[in-house]
Amino acid sequence: MITPNVPTLRDVAAAAGVAVSTVSYALNGKGRVDGTTRARVQEVADRLGYRANRSAQNLRTGRTATLGLMLPTRDELSSSEYLNFDWYGRVATAATQAAFHADHSLLLLPSMKDPNGLRRIEMDGALVVDPMTHDPRVDVLNKLGIPTVAVGPGSREQFGWTISPNLFATTETLLDHLTEKGATDILVLNPGMDSAWNRATTIAYREWCRTHSVTPRAMDELATFEGVDTVEKLVAAAYSTTHEALTSENPPDAILSFILGCAPAAARAALDLGLSIPGSILIAQNSDEPALLISDPPITAVDFFPEEQAALAVDALLALINGDEPRNQGHTRGELRVRVSTDRTVGT
Repeated sequence: MITPNVPTLRDVAAAAGVAVSTVSYALNGKGRVDGTTRARVQEVADRLGYRANRSAQNLRTGRTATLGLMLPTRDELSSSEYLNFDWYGRVATAATQAAFHADHSLLLLPSMKDPNGLRRIEMDGALVVDPMTHDPRVDVLNKLGIPTVAVGPGSREQFGWTISPNLFATTETLLDHLTEKGATDILVLNPGMDSAWNRATTIAYREWCRTHSVTPRAMDELATFEGVDTVEKLVAAAYSTTHEALTSENPPDAILSFILGCAPAAARAALDLGLSIPGSILIAQNSDEPALLISDPPITAVDFFPEEQAALAVDALLALINGDEPRNQGHTRGELRVRVSTDRTVGT
C-alpha cells in the first residue's frame, strides 16, 4: 500500500523560503509575522495542499474545535420540535456554516432536564438560542469556564456576549403600524415569559399600551396550555384561542402573534368565521418566516435576519474563546415586512 505524500510544515517552509517557525506563526495567526510573509506562506500552503494536524493542535491548546448549539429547553417542546420552526432551523444551519468556515464543528445539543448533563460534553464554547430568562444551563457552563453567547436577548450577568435585535423598537414599530391601519383593540397571542425574547417583547407591548393609554389584551402563556407539547398542538391552540376571541362579545380588530407559526392559524380562524383580512380584522406576527409569505393572505411580520444573527454569534463566541473582545455590533437588524394581512394596497 502506497502512503500518500502529505506535505509538512517543513515542506511549506522550504517552498516559501522561510523558517519552519515562521510558517507555524503565519498559519496560526500568532507571532510577529509581517503581512507580506504571512500571505506568501498561506499561498504556498494552499498550493501544496498543506493541512494542519488539528488533533495535534487541539492537544497543544487544550481545545476541541467544537462549539455547542443549544435551542430552548422548556418542558413543553423538545429541541427537535423547535427545529420544525423555520427560524430555529435557519439559525442552526447558518451557525453550522459559520463554524465550519472557521475550522470548527458545531454540535446540536439535545434537550436535557438536568443541565449538569452538559458536564459530559467537551466543547470550547456554546451558543444559546432564545435563552430562558434565567437559564440554568448557562450557570453550569459558566462554572465550567465555557464561554457563552446568547442568540437573542440575554442577561449580562449570565452571558459573555449577546447578539439580538432591538425588540423594544421593533415591537413598537409593529404596534404603531397596526394602529395606523385602523386597529383599536389588538389581541396578542403570547407564549409566556419563560424566554428572554418573549419577556422583552411582552414588556415592550405593555409599555406601548401604557404610553398609548390602551388596556393590554393578551392571551398569556398560550404555549403552556395543558397538552401542548408539539408544534401541531400549539398551532391548534392558537386557532381555537383566536376563534373564541373573535366570537366573544368584544371581538378584537387585530391579532398579533408573538409565537412562531401561529399567525396563519389565527388567519384561518378568522376566515372560517367569514371575516375578511384585512377588511374585518388585521393579522400580524412579530417574527417573520416563509410560511407567512404563502399564507392566505400573506402576513405582515418583522424580519430579524436569523442567518446574520447566527454568523455574528459564532464570530463573537470565537473571539471570547480566543480571549478577545467581540466586535461591538450593537443591535442586529429588524425590518417590518408589510403584507396584505394589514394593508390591502400592498402589491396592487
